[in-house]
Parts: sequence; structure tokens; C-alpha cells
Amino acid sequence: MSKAQQTKLNIDLSDKLANFLITQPRVLKKYASCSYVVFSSKNFELNKLNHHLIDELLLEGKGVVKAEETDNFTKPWIFTAVIN
Repeated sequence: MSKAQQTKLNIDLSDKLANFLITQPRVLKKYASCSYVVFSSKNFELNKLNHHLIDELLLEGKGVVKAEETDNFTKPWIFTAVIN
């Protein structure tokens, strides 16, 4: 997968995540100073590449939240704080 493809897929997933987060102020507050890294429920190649993004952000000293898309309508995202 090219960087351009990865970027486009991440933008699309981030848009879905942003639309969800605006309805969830509790989640936004909990992870206020963190960077979100999105993970697809279907695209495992993208997920593998995004694991590298987590490592890079941690090396920069940033707080990171793994946002995993699910196929569950009532709980469309799972959030996990990543500890270095």
C-alpha cells in the first residue's frame, strides 16, 4: 500500500471517528491531549501500517489512543490508551 493510499484511508476513517466523537464528549474529555490512531474493522494491511504510527508518536513523547472501528452498531469504536 502506498503512503497516498494509507493517507486517504486514514482520512476516511478519521472522518468517521470525528463524526462519532462529536456525539461523545465524555470520550473527548478523557483523551483530550492525545493523538488518535485509527484502526479499520476490515483493512488489516492498513492496521499493520498504523501500528508504526503509534510507535512514532510514542517516540515523540505524545499520548496515543488506539481507536478501533467495530462492526457493532451500538458500540462502533473501541478506545485504548497506549502506554509507552
